[in-house]
Amino acid sequence: DLCTTCGADQYDVTKISCRNVMVQRGLGKKLFMAPSDVAGWGIFIKDFAYKNEFISEYCGEIISQDEADRRGKVYDKYMCSFLFNLNNEYVVDATRKGNKIRFANHSINPNCCAKVLMVNGDHRIGIFAKRNIQPGEELFFDYRYGPTEQLRFVGIEREMEFL
Repeated sequence: DLCTTCGADQYDVTKISCRNVMVQRGLGKKLFMAPSDVAGWGIFIKDFAYKNEFISEYCGEIISQDEADRRGKVYDKYMCSFLFNLNNEYVVDATRKGNKIRFANHSINPNCCAKVLMVNGDHRIGIFAKRNIQPGEELFFDYRYGPTEQLRFVGIEREMEFL
């Protein structure tokens, strides 16, 4: 059964008010990878995005928290992790099976936010614009690191402010 109160039964996306439908149909923005001024690679948006507009789904392999802990120790040695907590039981690992949005870098002042949504009974991660985003802008969201890990990335951002 399809909910129709939010316009989920509509073909015209301008008549849909439910964000789940955008995730369900994969109606994200066009993105491209390029070198980032912050760290390694970054992901950039090709088209304008309005505040609260769906940008992309964070995809990857769904693994248990125990497996995520095991893999996390390996990824920490390389200082590169694409693990994203989905709920109390599962984690999305975008390392091998992820899409482009995994290259969005961390920021304490991000232009995107991640939201875990219930879509057709499954938890899925949507990335949404926190503000209007211009074409060609790099996408950032807050990884919600603990205070000690976050300090490393804050330093990078502060250095970038002076360049």
